[in-house]
Amino acid sequence: LVLAIGRFSNPPALEDLAGLSLDEADLDGIRRCRPGACDLKLSASEIEAIKRVSAEAGPDWKDALQRAFRRLVLERVNVYQSRGGEGLSSYHDQADPVRPQDTFAAILRDSPSLRLHVPQFAAYLERYPREELRGVESFLYWSNEQFGGKPTVSVTHVNILRTDPDPVVPAVLVAGRQIFATHYMNGALSLTTVLPGRAGSSGYLVHLNRSEVDALGGLFGPLKRAIIEGRIKRDTAEVFRGLRSRLESGS
Repeated sequence: LVLAIGRFSNPPALEDLAGLSLDEADLDGIRRCRPGACDLKLSASEIEAIKRVSAEAGPDWKDALQRAFRRLVLERVNVYQSRGGEGLSSYHDQADPVRPQDTFAAILRDSPSLRLHVPQFAAYLERYPREELRGVESFLYWSNEQFGGKPTVSVTHVNILRTDPDPVVPAVLVAGRQIFATHYMNGALSLTTVLPGRAGSSGYLVHLNRSEVDALGGLFGPLKRAIIEGRIKRDTAEVFRGLRSRLESGS
């Protein structure tokens, strides 16, 4: 369930995030945060900075935290656009920090078809913005989605590659790289394309999502996995309908 969504302008501006807000549970969670034990995926410096805002705001702490969180998201986007994944701070919500760039590199290593058939595109995704590639259109958007019982705020970098089709490379390939998420996912890469069918037959819309999820360990890991897998199966049909509609409309 998408609660709110918005596209970043070029260059990104704080006004792009006007419709973004944290729910009450996340606001309370931020106040209890400390590096190594936080309900949200934030870096150690982000945790300390946002807690200072809360402490100094007094009775208006909720509004102050909402504004501080929007600034935090914008800062992550600006850092990503200037320095790429290498510039993104590690999540320190748990005892062992997680570096988003390392997570994304591992996801790419586990995507052999992408690296085999469109190696330049894979290199562009991993090394952005140092690597340039002709024919790529891109934009960034944020979303707030109800997933796994918690609203999750994320930022995604969408890249659209248009090529001359051949038997193994589609004419259009859409890659969405997650660059930030408040819950569950340390990193994600989605790939969407349309593959032609045999002569006279319909084509195929193909969607692949690879994610590193941190919520499947511990005593309740198997239960959490069952819940997430069940949700994915239930939502698959709706995902494909939405993707088809967007591709056909050109949006």
